[in-house]
Amino acid sequence: MKKLFPNFILCISTVIAFFIILEIALALLWPHKLKHRPYHEKYDPVIGWVNKPLKDDDVPFEFAPNLYFHVRHNSKGLRGKETDYPKPAGIKRILFVGDSFFWGYGLNNKDVLTEVLQKKAGESVEIINGAATGYGTDQELLWLKNEGLKYKPDIVILGFFPTNDLDEISSSISYYFPKPVFVPDGDKLVLKNVPVPRTEGTERKAFANPPTFLGKLKKFLRYHTHTYPFIVGRLNSNPELRLLLINLGLGEEFTNQFPGIPLIKNNPADIEKLAFRLILEIKKTAEKAGAEFLLVHIPSKEQPAGANLYKGIREKAYENNATMSHKLQDFAAKEKIQLLDLLPVIRERHKKGAIIYSPAKYDHHWTASGHQIAAETIYDYLSVHGLLSVSPASQFK
Repeated sequence: MKKLFPNFILCISTVIAFFIILEIALALLWPHKLKHRPYHEKYDPVIGWVNKPLKDDDVPFEFAPNLYFHVRHNSKGLRGKETDYPKPAGIKRILFVGDSFFWGYGLNNKDVLTEVLQKKAGESVEIINGAATGYGTDQELLWLKNEGLKYKPDIVILGFFPTNDLDEISSSISYYFPKPVFVPDGDKLVLKNVPVPRTEGTERKAFANPPTFLGKLKKFLRYHTHTYPFIVGRLNSNPELRLLLINLGLGEEFTNQFPGIPLIKNNPADIEKLAFRLILEIKKTAEKAGAEFLLVHIPSKEQPAGANLYKGIREKAYENNATMSHKLQDFAAKEKIQLLDLLPVIRERHKKGAIIYSPAKYDHHWTASGHQIAAETIYDYLSVHGLLSVSPASQFK
């Protein structure tokens, strides 16, 4: 036994030395930013998740390989400056409600449309960004009722992005996390899955909080070494090895199912009607609180030829955008909803060479230029319709 001990020590030392050398080699030959991925949301029993306060906007969020943006939330989780619920005298408040488009995914705070709009609107107008990533129209309705109306807005602006919103309202689970869902029942909309279930699985998947020691160890190695993500990436690329790791309990299978949590799904044929009913409910909620309501149609990415899009996506997006634009116009006319359709201005700017959507293949969000154009268009609409206490003429350059 004593003779085996030195060999054991030698073996362990060799393995440690090997990984140290590998770590150094990968750091030199395969460098990548070692960081803990920050999460800007937290669990909420009614809405599923809400933005959490983030004071350190030096923490980078990676949205594409080697592309980062910085986020700052105020104490209430809003992307922007500190804002109290009571509205100051002589101030007109405009509340933006929406998903990652209005929230400003991929951009630093200063480039988000609400910040751009605030600079142009002047001190007599206060812009509040109530958007959150991943929200469907159902969650936007609930957030407005539970939180947004506390700010006593004069105008509520809802961003509607059909490409995602129609999927997000179809189910009680979205982006691997349980959420509330409205189910049509005759003339009523029945709210289900509230309180939203909170489990270890959802915490781990949505907010990267592994409950086990092994999970915590893997999380540490993932964010603090080059070797672990390099080896795991290659193991996971092999389907047989990945399945073996999952069966051994060393790997995890991410699915849209959670043990013990029912999956509530709406009939696909009802989704579009459900979306319009939710929009109408948001309008009624805003107007009941004494606010004007404006619906903004956010079209899908249809960047000009040469842009980095999936094969065939551009043509399909062009057709879908036009179809939804006509449907929204008919719906808005019938229900007397103020509608700002961004499709015409985006196509016009595309023709002039503007890069409005991210050129990244897996990202469909607006660029800083896209936010500037959206802010310009919204500003002009509000001015022309007398909804701002500023000159009707656009000040954008």
